[in-house]
Amino acid sequence: MTYEEFYYSIDCKFPYHDEAAWKQLIAVAHDIGEDAPFLVLHEICRVPASEVLEPEKHLVIYEYWKASFSSPVQQIVEPACLSYINKQELSEYQALDIMDKLAQYPNNINALQVVLFSCDDETGLVDEKYEKIIEQWKAI
Repeated sequence: MTYEEFYYSIDCKFPYHDEAAWKQLIAVAHDIGEDAPFLVLHEICRVPASEVLEPEKHLVIYEYWKASFSSPVQQIVEPACLSYINKQELSEYQALDIMDKLAQYPNNINALQVVLFSCDDETGLVDEKYEKIIEQWKAI
């Protein structure tokens, strides 16, 4: 399965209530590589409004994902992940700080998007920072 095929297979279709299926998706993401594990993280964090997911179950899925591999990006993005689970937005300052750290790890676009959507961004500074980092990564 290619990254693109994987993306379309899980986009807004994450099986939050089927443990065997979400564990399998996490394993497949690691086999695909690239940014696929963080694509899964993006789906784990951003539960659609049409889904009902208890915070405890949300945390179980996130913790399983986190334990499934090791990457320095995991620790950097964790405050944003927990903000979704705890239903508490980050401040713009917190999001910008996390983005600055993520900028050092090129092409982690999905991790960066998790942070982008974790705050209100009333000033537009977070979106501006996101676009700047993406441009930096494209230039590499």
